[in-house]
Amino acid sequence: MAKRFNPTPDVNSKYGAPMGRASHATYTDKSGQTFELIVNDDARPFRLVRCPLDRGGYDSGGAYWGLGAPLYYYEGPLGDISGYVRGKTRESAKAEVWKIHPKARFYR
Repeated sequence: MAKRFNPTPDVNSKYGAPMGRASHATYTDKSGQTFELIVNDDARPFRLVRCPLDRGGYDSGGAYWGLGAPLYYYEGPLGDISGYVRGKTRESAKAEVWKIHPKARFYR
Protein backbone atom coordinates (compact mmCIF):
# COMPACT_ATOMS: atom_id res chain seq x y z
CA MET A 1 0.00 0.00 0.00
CA ALA A 2 1.35 3.44 -0.93
CA LYS A 3 2.19 5.87 1.83
CA ARG A 4 -0.46 8.60 2.10
CA PHE A 5 0.79 12.10 1.33
CA ASN A 6 0.65 14.42 4.35
CA PRO A 7 2.19 17.92 4.12
CA THR A 8 1.44 18.63 7.80
CA PRO A 9 2.49 15.62 9.93
CA ASP A 10 2.07 15.78 13.71
CA VAL A 11 4.76 17.91 15.36
CA ASN A 12 4.91 15.79 18.55
CA SER A 13 6.33 18.62 20.64
CA LYS A 14 6.02 18.41 24.40
CA TYR A 15 7.06 22.08 24.77
CA GLY A 16 4.30 23.63 22.65
CA ALA A 17 3.76 24.25 18.97
CA PRO A 18 6.67 25.17 16.71
CA MET A 19 6.45 28.33 14.64
CA GLY A 20 5.84 26.99 11.14
CA ARG A 21 7.86 24.19 9.55
CA ALA A 22 11.23 23.93 7.84
CA SER A 23 11.88 24.21 4.11
CA HIS A 24 14.41 21.88 2.51
CA ALA A 25 16.67 22.52 -0.48
CA THR A 26 20.05 21.14 0.58
CA TYR A 27 21.83 17.80 0.57
CA THR A 28 24.60 16.77 2.96
CA ASP A 29 26.90 13.96 1.81
CA LYS A 30 28.64 11.37 3.97
CA SER A 31 31.68 13.63 4.44
CA GLY A 32 29.47 16.38 5.89
CA GLN A 33 29.66 18.71 2.89
CA THR A 34 26.36 20.46 2.16
CA PHE A 35 25.13 21.31 -1.33
CA GLU A 36 22.26 23.56 -2.37
CA LEU A 37 19.79 21.71 -4.56
CA ILE A 38 18.60 23.41 -7.74
CA VAL A 39 15.79 22.65 -10.14
CA ASN A 40 16.95 21.70 -13.65
CA ASP A 41 15.20 22.67 -16.88
CA ASP A 42 14.03 19.10 -17.45
CA ALA A 43 12.80 18.41 -13.90
CA ARG A 44 9.41 16.82 -13.46
CA PRO A 45 6.60 19.00 -12.02
CA PHE A 46 6.35 20.03 -8.40
CA ARG A 47 3.39 19.22 -6.21
CA LEU A 48 1.60 22.27 -4.73
CA VAL A 49 -1.20 21.79 -2.20
CA ARG A 50 -3.12 24.10 0.08
CA CYS A 51 -2.75 23.42 3.80
CA PRO A 52 -5.85 24.32 5.80
CA LEU A 53 -5.35 26.29 9.01
CA ASP A 54 -7.77 26.41 11.90
CA ARG A 55 -9.18 29.65 13.36
CA GLY A 56 -6.12 30.02 15.55
CA GLY A 57 -3.61 29.69 12.71
CA TYR A 58 -2.52 26.07 13.37
CA ASP A 59 -2.15 23.39 10.71
CA SER A 60 -3.63 19.91 11.19
CA GLY A 61 -0.32 18.62 12.60
CA GLY A 62 -0.12 21.30 15.29
CA ALA A 63 2.44 23.77 13.85
CA TYR A 64 1.58 27.44 14.32
CA TRP A 65 1.51 29.71 11.23
CA GLY A 66 -0.62 32.62 12.34
CA LEU A 67 -3.43 34.08 10.28
CA GLY A 68 -3.19 35.66 6.86
CA ALA A 69 -3.06 34.49 3.26
CA PRO A 70 -3.64 30.78 2.66
CA LEU A 71 -0.72 28.43 3.26
CA TYR A 72 0.63 26.14 0.52
CA TYR A 73 3.12 23.27 0.63
CA TYR A 74 5.39 22.61 -2.35
CA GLU A 75 7.46 19.52 -3.00
CA GLY A 76 9.90 18.77 -5.80
CA PRO A 77 9.62 15.63 -7.92
CA LEU A 78 12.08 13.65 -5.78
CA GLY A 79 10.85 14.96 -2.43
CA ASP A 80 14.26 16.47 -1.64
CA ILE A 81 13.11 20.06 -2.21
CA SER A 82 10.11 21.18 -0.19
CA GLY A 83 8.70 24.07 1.76
CA TYR A 84 5.79 26.34 2.54
CA VAL A 85 4.64 29.62 1.00
CA ARG A 86 1.65 31.91 1.39
CA GLY A 87 -0.56 33.09 -1.44
CA LYS A 88 -4.07 34.43 -1.86
CA THR A 89 -4.50 32.05 -4.80
CA ARG A 90 -2.77 28.98 -6.17
CA GLU A 91 -1.21 31.16 -8.88
CA SER A 92 0.20 33.62 -6.35
CA ALA A 93 1.60 30.69 -4.34
CA LYS A 94 3.32 29.44 -7.52
CA ALA A 95 4.83 32.91 -7.96
CA GLU A 96 6.28 32.68 -4.43
CA VAL A 97 7.85 29.29 -5.21
CA TRP A 98 9.30 30.69 -8.47
CA LYS A 99 11.11 33.33 -6.40
CA ILE A 100 12.95 30.45 -4.69
CA HIS A 101 13.09 27.93 -7.58
CA PRO A 102 12.69 29.83 -10.88
CA LYS A 103 12.63 26.68 -13.03
CA ALA A 104 9.91 24.90 -11.05
CA ARG A 105 6.91 23.59 -12.98
CA PHE A 106 3.69 22.43 -11.38
CA TYR A 107 0.97 19.85 -11.90
CA ARG A 108 -2.23 21.55 -13.10
